[in-house]
Amino acid sequence: MSERLPNILLVMADQMTPFMLEACGHAFAHTRNLSALAARSVAFTNAYTPSPICVPARSCLMTGLYTSTTGCYDNGDPYHSFIPTFAHYLTNAGYETVLSGKMHFVGADQLHGFQRRLNTDIYPSGFIWSYPLLDPEDPDASAFDFAPQYQAQNIGPGWSKELQYDEETHFRALEYLRHAPQRPFMLTVSYTNPHPPYIVPDKYWQLYKDADLALPHYPEDMDERYSDFDRAFLRWYGLDRKSIRNPDDLLAMRRGFAALAHYVDDKLGELLAVLEEQGLQDNTIVIFTSDHGEMLGEKGLIQKRSLYEWSARIPLFIARPGASAGQTATPVSLIDLPPTLLELAGIEAVRPMAGRSLVPALEGRGLPDIPIVSEYHGEGIMRPSFMVRLGDWKYIYCHRPKPQLFNLADDPGEWQNLAGQPECRAIEAQLQSFIHNNFDLDAIEAEVWGRLEQKRVVNAAMATNGTSWDYRVESDPAKLYVRS
Repeated sequence: MSERLPNILLVMADQMTPFMLEACGHAFAHTRNLSALAARSVAFTNAYTPSPICVPARSCLMTGLYTSTTGCYDNGDPYHSFIPTFAHYLTNAGYETVLSGKMHFVGADQLHGFQRRLNTDIYPSGFIWSYPLLDPEDPDASAFDFAPQYQAQNIGPGWSKELQYDEETHFRALEYLRHAPQRPFMLTVSYTNPHPPYIVPDKYWQLYKDADLALPHYPEDMDERYSDFDRAFLRWYGLDRKSIRNPDDLLAMRRGFAALAHYVDDKLGELLAVLEEQGLQDNTIVIFTSDHGEMLGEKGLIQKRSLYEWSARIPLFIARPGASAGQTATPVSLIDLPPTLLELAGIEAVRPMAGRSLVPALEGRGLPDIPIVSEYHGEGIMRPSFMVRLGDWKYIYCHRPKPQLFNLADDPGEWQNLAGQPECRAIEAQLQSFIHNNFDLDAIEAEVWGRLEQKRVVNAAMATNGTSWDYRVESDPAKLYVRS
């Protein structure tokens, strides 16, 4: 590696559970490029999202802080522009910081430290995706009609706005790498796939349309095992009225997901090929991850928001030129990436981060086993909810309803709730105390509810005024292609 600071390429997929990826040891989606990257990476085999929903998870990724610290609770929440992000720190260290693709920033700050974006975001920047609880008096109420996206008749070959967006994101990223600056760069490339809808380019659909993929196991008493948290989201997604549990739907959604994961894997391969073509590979750290996972019918659930493994776990690979490859099973979090990036660039944070640097693992040293937190407080549940992973133990606490405690070594499917069992009293008390000692649950709940009416006022005014904060890419045709 040269003496200058290393370039950094961060590649993100959206809603990509590791339990569907060949590179993570599961025979679903073929991921030859990610597998090749894994062969020269440190693979973190127990990596978690700090929040199983897009905007809060990405606020944690950018800042290294918990979502309850950033105040970013749901997909309609901003976070303060004065909170330094890894992009601010790396900019000040001399990096050119550039974003291509989705980061789902909400509010007026659409850069949060990046020098520029190569395209706009796929989603609107307003506060429109903040919802209270569903009306208990309305039996037909649901947030969105999510279920059809997971039914076989709506899955298959075709084209979508999501694919169009990823094609632009990818083209802009390749263009950037082919004209990379002389100084160190930090390029984030963030695709929206394999987030549903599961509409797939035909060449990828043909690879999976007849694939015999394993389906989730449903115990006969599964419905009786649901927590209040689970039941809230069954209704939120409309799954109390439209089933996705039949084999045809389950198989179709997994085929669609696998095909789109394969599509993203090919995009990763092209990015890595251009790094090599441009002579950048030997001085570029490559990171691949996702914001959160996807239930894909596990436990009869879909989407994210859940704190179960398929929703909360993420892939995480870090390839550092000249460093040894390997795996670590110590639980880690997406929130650990900012302090890792800062240490790799030789920067100190001005505000302590909740995450810890993963550089020791990249250097072949062990990581201490500390509590790993994922939290969800927003739409559909509207109360503080936490997951804490420590060793083999996983504790899920939703403010006031009964908690859940699982031993993942004995029960990887999270079916045997051990909360309240005498033999587990000590570990349960330890994990519950960790939550109450580190987070103010009543304050979080009050803030989640308190801002809804304010957002409605702002949303209504912006709709009346026809204003938005959506990022607009500056383009001067006089500087494009051949002009002299």
